[in-house]
Amino acid sequence: MATQANPEPRSNTLFFSDARGCKEWLKGIALHNVPMAQQAILDGLRILNRSATIGASDRLMCLELMRDKAAFLLAEQRARYSGKTIPLMHGDVAAWNISKTLLSEMEAGYVRCWDDAKAEGAPLAAHAALILQRTMRYIGLQMLIAGFVYKRFDGALWTRLHALWREAESRGVAAKKVKDSVGSADGYSSVQQAYTAVLLGQAANVYELMPREIDFVDAVMKRFSHKVEVMHEGMPAAIGVQAIVDLSAQRGIQYVARVDAHEDVRLVELTELNKSLRRRVKRLAEGATPAELDLPADWGAREAHDHLARLYTLWCEGGSTRAVPSVPEETHAQLTFGLSEIHFFMSGTLFEQPDVPRELTRQELNDIKMFGKVSEATVRARYAEYNYGTESWGIIDETRGSYRLLRPANSSHPLAIGRVLGVKIGKQDSFYLGVVRELAEELDGTIYATVNMMPGKPEATAVRGPDDHHKAGSYVQGFRLAPMPALKIPETLVVPAGLAQAGRGIDIFHPGHGSPKEVRVVEFIERGADFDRVTIK
Repeated sequence: MATQANPEPRSNTLFFSDARGCKEWLKGIALHNVPMAQQAILDGLRILNRSATIGASDRLMCLELMRDKAAFLLAEQRARYSGKTIPLMHGDVAAWNISKTLLSEMEAGYVRCWDDAKAEGAPLAAHAALILQRTMRYIGLQMLIAGFVYKRFDGALWTRLHALWREAESRGVAAKKVKDSVGSADGYSSVQQAYTAVLLGQAANVYELMPREIDFVDAVMKRFSHKVEVMHEGMPAAIGVQAIVDLSAQRGIQYVARVDAHEDVRLVELTELNKSLRRRVKRLAEGATPAELDLPADWGAREAHDHLARLYTLWCEGGSTRAVPSVPEETHAQLTFGLSEIHFFMSGTLFEQPDVPRELTRQELNDIKMFGKVSEATVRARYAEYNYGTESWGIIDETRGSYRLLRPANSSHPLAIGRVLGVKIGKQDSFYLGVVRELAEELDGTIYATVNMMPGKPEATAVRGPDDHHKAGSYVQGFRLAPMPALKIPETLVVPAGLAQAGRGIDIFHPGHGSPKEVRVVEFIERGADFDRVTIK
């Protein structure tokens, strides 16, 4: 650790005694070791927040100095736990907890500054807008970091956020611009932008998004949150569904058919956001690139269009991504996980290369020599090596083509958004294909998963990609879904992620067929975490 700049600190436990000393201390933290650097910043924050000797102005300056470092480390550490299967492994839980605690301590630091700024004429009173904006930002980040791993967060975060908005309103600083190099697109923000960014972020339902999609939402919020206004005085008499926020409730935006004036109710004015998103959705459909529309440049036009249209529906129309559920007749579903296991249970046998004879094991040869066939015991032993199995999950509710399931406490299988599952409901004679669409781990550790079913009864097949036509032993497990003309659903293939290429061929080998059939990939219907679903001809 770096030597303190001030040789005579006022506290024998504080790493620094003023902003200058904090700056020097931060220089001594090696950022290449992210976990250690993050822990060092966290230790410094804890001591700073509990120090009674450091002055109010120095405290604020120290937090501002730590802010950039903390943001960098949080982004680097996120890769440790974001995108992992749920529930997290022990090491990932530890990394997530450190990040969460760091955000909590940053909030606590700015709350301490706010306590010093409340009084009229206090040294920090002139920085009220900045302190409130920063505090809101860290409350929002605590909500967001929970979303990264699909955890629910304590409703007290909403209570604290709404209380800060009341303070900003009463002091007339809600719209005041402050510098923000971390949480804005143009280097400036305001209390209102920080507040509306949190409201929009939670209305986007990150519990059904993969990490890259969460980043897309965050980028859109930073770019367009200034187009949202939170109104109280002179709320217009609006017609149709309106977005409101109730400052007395532990929740964010609600969509109502009528807005009743109340001291706790604010209208969230979305007219300008509506225009901006609708215009960009239209331009993307016409062939414009995301970069041309100030959207993430690493996204394709089609996927950006689909996700922006989703946000438009959620934010501006108050739409839901899931229909109203009903109580199912069946209470349990049998699940199997991953393409290889699903293929086994659908086909009833272990996967083998269809055009390459398998070499029999010594035990199988001995069985044939002794009994004239492979014994049941030998078959069971061979199957047991693969450890394939199913789990029984509770069905909470269902909608058309979708089930919300309860993960049993003794489950050995973690989940992730976009993973493919084999699902058998009640007395169905076979497994069908489903995709994890939403995950939520409640505060008590209970995990719920919403699974959307792929249309049609799947057929287990063997497939190989365009570069493997002349390679022996290159088939892998896949599935064919027959066309459903009445629903205008074409024939599709489900293959491992990365195998299919648009415009290229795929070999399909159906059981009972003597030779493979080559088809051409037309387009991608869906890209999951471990599979692609494509149309063929």
